[in-house]
Amino acid sequence: MRATVADDVTRGTVRWYNRPMIYWPVVFCLLLALNAVPASSQNLPPADLPPEIAEPIKQMRFEKPTRIEGRVLYLDTYDDAIWIEWEKIFSGSSWKAVPEGRQFIVYPRDTAMMDLFKTLPKGAPLRVIVQRGDDGKVRALSFDEL
Repeated sequence: MRATVADDVTRGTVRWYNRPMIYWPVVFCLLLALNAVPASSQNLPPADLPPEIAEPIKQMRFEKPTRIEGRVLYLDTYDDAIWIEWEKIFSGSSWKAVPEGRQFIVYPRDTAMMDLFKTLPKGAPLRVIVQRGDDGKVRALSFDEL
C-alpha cells in the first residue's frame, strides 16, 4: 500500500514533487516575475530628448552663476528661502523668456540677504544671480528689485 502525502508529512519525507499540481502555476509565475524585475529596473541611458524638454533641464542646472528675472511668490519661513516664479533668463547677450509657470526655491547667500528677502512683497519683480551650491541648493548670489 502506497503512503499518502499526509503520511509523508508525519514522517518528514515530503518531497517537492509530492506537492499538489495547484502550486506549479504559482511557482512558474513567481519565477517569471523574478526574471522580469532586473530588466525593468536597469538604468538605461536617456535617449536624445526633444529641445522643448532638454532646454529647460539645461537651464535649471545653474552650475555657473546665472542671471534670471522673476516675481516673488512667497516667503518660505520653514526653509528660510523664497519661492520665485521664473520669467526670463539672461543668455549672455539677451534676455530669453521662460515658459510660464516655472517656479523654484531660492536660498539666500547669508542671513543678511534673508532679512532683505523678508522685506519683499508678494509679486515683487526682481533680478537675481543664482548658482547651485555644493549642498545642491540654488543660492542667490545677489539680487535687485526691478
